[in-house]
Amino acid sequence: MLGRFEEAILLVLTEAKGEATTAEIYEALSEKLRKVSFGAIYTTLDRMEDKNFVTRRKGEPLAHRGGKARYYYKITSDGRAAVIESQKLTAEWSYLPETTTPAR
Repeated sequence: MLGRFEEAILLVLTEAKGEATTAEIYEALSEKLRKVSFGAIYTTLDRMEDKNFVTRRKGEPLAHRGGKARYYYKITSDGRAAVIESQKLTAEWSYLPETTTPAR
Protein backbone atom coordinates (compact mmCIF):
# COMPACT_ATOMS: atom_id res chain seq x y z
CA MET A 1 0.00 0.00 0.00
CA LEU A 2 1.25 3.46 -0.89
CA GLY A 3 1.39 6.51 1.32
CA ARG A 4 -0.11 9.69 -0.11
CA PHE A 5 3.30 11.32 -0.64
CA GLU A 6 4.61 8.20 -2.39
CA GLU A 7 1.56 8.22 -4.62
CA ALA A 8 2.06 11.92 -5.42
CA ILE A 9 5.68 11.35 -6.46
CA LEU A 10 4.75 8.33 -8.58
CA LEU A 11 2.02 10.36 -10.28
CA VAL A 12 4.58 13.07 -11.11
CA LEU A 13 6.86 10.41 -12.59
CA THR A 14 3.93 8.98 -14.54
CA GLU A 15 3.27 12.39 -16.09
CA ALA A 16 6.98 12.96 -16.82
CA LYS A 17 8.09 12.01 -20.29
CA GLY A 18 10.66 9.33 -19.50
CA GLU A 19 12.67 10.46 -16.49
CA ALA A 20 12.64 13.32 -14.00
CA THR A 21 15.24 14.90 -11.74
CA THR A 22 14.63 15.63 -8.08
CA ALA A 23 14.32 19.33 -8.93
CA GLU A 24 11.63 18.59 -11.52
CA ILE A 25 9.76 16.42 -9.02
CA TYR A 26 10.04 19.22 -6.44
CA GLU A 27 8.65 21.80 -8.88
CA ALA A 28 5.71 19.60 -9.85
CA LEU A 29 4.85 18.77 -6.23
CA SER A 30 5.22 22.40 -5.12
CA GLU A 31 2.48 23.38 -7.57
CA LYS A 32 0.04 20.90 -6.00
CA LEU A 33 1.11 20.67 -2.35
CA ARG A 34 1.77 23.45 0.12
CA LYS A 35 5.04 22.49 1.77
CA VAL A 36 7.50 20.12 0.17
CA SER A 37 11.13 19.59 1.18
CA PHE A 38 13.92 18.07 -0.85
CA GLY A 39 14.75 15.85 2.14
CA ALA A 40 11.27 14.32 2.10
CA ILE A 41 11.52 13.73 -1.64
CA TYR A 42 14.95 12.08 -1.39
CA THR A 43 13.86 9.87 1.51
CA THR A 44 10.70 8.79 -0.29
CA LEU A 45 12.54 8.12 -3.56
CA ASP A 46 15.10 5.97 -1.71
CA ARG A 47 12.32 3.98 -0.04
CA MET A 48 10.49 3.52 -3.35
CA GLU A 49 13.70 2.42 -5.04
CA ASP A 50 14.01 -0.30 -2.37
CA LYS A 51 10.43 -1.35 -3.16
CA ASN A 52 11.26 -1.42 -6.90
CA PHE A 53 8.70 1.32 -7.66
CA VAL A 54 11.33 3.61 -9.22
CA THR A 55 14.74 3.30 -10.80
CA ARG A 56 17.55 5.80 -10.49
CA ARG A 57 20.41 6.52 -12.83
CA LYS A 58 23.28 8.93 -12.48
CA GLY A 59 23.79 11.43 -15.27
CA GLU A 60 27.01 12.99 -16.48
CA PRO A 61 28.97 15.36 -14.19
CA LEU A 62 28.05 18.98 -14.85
CA ALA A 63 30.58 21.81 -14.67
CA HIS A 64 28.02 24.34 -13.40
CA ARG A 65 27.23 21.97 -10.50
CA GLY A 66 30.88 21.72 -9.45
CA GLY A 67 31.32 18.41 -11.23
CA LYS A 68 28.32 16.79 -9.55
CA ALA A 69 25.95 14.70 -11.59
CA ARG A 70 22.17 14.78 -11.51
CA TYR A 71 20.14 11.69 -10.68
CA TYR A 72 17.26 10.77 -12.93
CA TYR A 73 14.25 8.82 -11.67
CA LYS A 74 11.81 6.70 -13.63
CA ILE A 75 8.69 4.83 -12.54
CA THR A 76 8.77 1.03 -12.97
CA SER A 77 5.96 -1.34 -13.91
CA ASP A 78 5.69 -2.24 -10.19
CA GLY A 79 5.34 1.47 -9.42
CA ARG A 80 2.59 1.87 -12.01
CA ALA A 81 0.77 -1.16 -10.60
CA ALA A 82 1.03 0.31 -7.07
CA VAL A 83 -0.49 3.62 -8.24
CA ILE A 84 -3.36 1.83 -9.97
CA GLU A 85 -4.04 -0.30 -6.89
CA SER A 86 -3.91 2.74 -4.61
CA GLN A 87 -6.35 4.66 -6.80
CA LYS A 88 -8.72 1.67 -6.90
CA LEU A 89 -8.69 1.48 -3.10
CA THR A 90 -9.31 5.22 -2.82
CA ALA A 91 -12.26 4.93 -5.22
CA GLU A 92 -13.72 2.01 -3.24
CA TRP A 93 -13.46 3.91 0.03
CA SER A 94 -15.16 6.96 -1.44
CA TYR A 95 -18.39 4.98 -1.82
CA LEU A 96 -18.65 4.18 1.87
CA PRO A 97 -21.33 6.13 3.71
CA GLU A 98 -20.40 8.71 6.30
CA THR A 99 -19.75 7.06 9.63
CA THR A 100 -21.71 8.02 12.67
CA THR A 101 -21.13 7.34 16.32
CA PRO A 102 -22.90 4.10 17.27
CA ALA A 103 -25.71 4.37 19.78
CA ARG A 104 -24.95 3.03 23.25
